[in-house]
Amino acid sequence: MIILEVNPFADWTPHAKQVEVMESNVRNLVLNCGRRGGKTNVGARKFFDRILEDIEKGKGLPYKPPKNLKLMKKPKPRLEYWCVAPTYSMSEIQQEELSCVIPEEMIESWDLSKNRVWLKGYILIQFKSADNPKTLVGKGLDGAWLDEASKMKEETWSGYLSYALADKGGWTIWTTTPEGMNWFYEDVVLNGQYTDAGGEPSDYRNDPEWKNFYWTSKDNPLPELQKNIQRMIETMPKRYVDREIYARFDVFFGQVFEEFNRSIHVVPRQLCEEKFKNGDFVHIEAGKDWGFSNPGTTIVGAMTANGELWIVDAIYKPGMEILIPGSSDCWVEQDKKLMKKWRISRFWCDSENPSNIKTYVTNGLPAKAAQKHLKEGLRAVASLFPVKSDNGRPNIFISDHLKEFLQELTNYRYPEDATGDKAEIPEGDDHAMDALRYLVWNSKTFHQLLVKRFNMIPWKIAA
Repeated sequence: MIILEVNPFADWTPHAKQVEVMESNVRNLVLNCGRRGGKTNVGARKFFDRILEDIEKGKGLPYKPPKNLKLMKKPKPRLEYWCVAPTYSMSEIQQEELSCVIPEEMIESWDLSKNRVWLKGYILIQFKSADNPKTLVGKGLDGAWLDEASKMKEETWSGYLSYALADKGGWTIWTTTPEGMNWFYEDVVLNGQYTDAGGEPSDYRNDPEWKNFYWTSKDNPLPELQKNIQRMIETMPKRYVDREIYARFDVFFGQVFEEFNRSIHVVPRQLCEEKFKNGDFVHIEAGKDWGFSNPGTTIVGAMTANGELWIVDAIYKPGMEILIPGSSDCWVEQDKKLMKKWRISRFWCDSENPSNIKTYVTNGLPAKAAQKHLKEGLRAVASLFPVKSDNGRPNIFISDHLKEFLQELTNYRYPEDATGDKAEIPEGDDHAMDALRYLVWNSKTFHQLLVKRFNMIPWKIAA
């Protein structure tokens, strides 16, 4: 028998919050943390530490190895553990972290194609995607690590993993940044003790088998990281800073673009036209939301070299056909006029109507299907409204003649009483807001201008 001494702190300098996690012996550990706070890093180490504890306790013994091991693709393991992420691509992060922790001498085989690791002694670690929870059918799990759990579907836990772990009294480790007061908050976080992440103290159940850990991105003391975090705080809207950096659950309510201020963001139409004539705009694209009973919308976004987006013009109209041969009263002809006036190089269009996009292309309009990404796109648009500290200006301006656009912008709100995922689905007319989101999220040129200005895209925060 070979005896290995494994020190989880070897070649690793944890911060104080990570040390607390490593020292805990509570069955279920829930880490709710800000981005880049080191949650996945400590999650991998605690996951492996728990496996070592099970081995030392003799869990799974006595165990009789299968006689026909060479013929079996997957023998019944002595101990089995799952690492679960929202997608397989995200589970690669778990594999990368564990590869830095597990000693090579303990590994029997690491099969990337099958997303599993066999440790010596018939101990199996499998990497699973929660994209389709029905595939998470298993029994007799000894432990599980769920990374970015708040992004998973509710049935991942309530329908499958909770039962698979119950057979053997398995433990769990949860590492995540919050996504609002969704099922993860209600069914997992509230099992433990109150933290400053949000909610009412009386709602927490204080179950001794659950332990909540909470820290922000600011608690990770790495100097270069803190420099980047500070830049994010200065460029992101407060609502997203509170969630992504300070890991709070209760931040989505009220006006979607809460930092919109008419005295700052609304500019005279004449100024927009003068800047266009003077060549101050380096690139112009448009966002397009289809409609008939509801208003269809085209918004024109003019970009400056320092990453400002000026909404200089728009068409907002219900009841107009896409194409009427010989008539100017249709979307194709109206958008052609806009394209000629503003020299628009691309129309980013709602992808739900591919036939409309084909009609545009056939008729000489440079239309392309937009990736929609509601929540991520809203965060992208919201990041343009804060006034930046380096020049005292926001990154978006809107012409004062766009009455419908401004009305939508003002009335676009999160529902007052919704909970869970619905709390982040805005209410009210959204036609112009959708068109704006398509433009901001999809324009590669605009992204390049932002990178040139900030050395980053403001809304993109690494996990």
